Amino acid sequence: MLLSIGMLMLSATQIYTILTVQLFAFLNLLPVEADILAYNFENVSQTFDDLPARFGYRLPAEGLKGFLINSKPENACEPIVPPPLKDNSSGTFIVLIRRLDCNFDIKVLNAQRAGYKAAIVHNVDSDELISMGSNDIGVLKKIDIPSVFIGESSANSLKDEFTYERG
Repeated sequence: MLLSIGMLMLSATQIYTILTVQLFAFLNLLPVEADILAYNFENVSQTFDDLPARFGYRLPAEGLKGFLINSKPENACEPIVPPPLKDNSSGTFIVLIRRLDCNFDIKVLNAQRAGYKAAIVHNVDSDELISMGSNDIGVLKKIDIPSVFIGESSANSLKDEFTYERG
């Protein structure tokens, strides 16, 4: 009888662990690494590591294609300049934002309010990937666009080779 109880407890622990992991995955609380694949008009491409935010919508399985714009102001802690051709609904624009000075959720919300379809936040003086989160439920409820975090060298390459301004 004692052996059966021990096996039952082990099984309950295993089930609890499995359900916990599945729940976190379902709620998108576990960060999942992904990649940014950038192309320029000369068909040169490069891949960059990123880490999706723990808020906002997830990127679609097929990805999101768009034109990359540098945020103005760069930190996006206040309202930012909207993408060009805002009246052209066929253009999808993604904004590149510098880390620091305010919370990640504020940066992404400002990008969404300006009309961008996604945001890429980059680190400063580091290539470390950081999981972007938020504790402000009020702000979190307003964020609909997907966002990811990248390192500084990836951001510099994107700025130098793949922004809309560079063609």
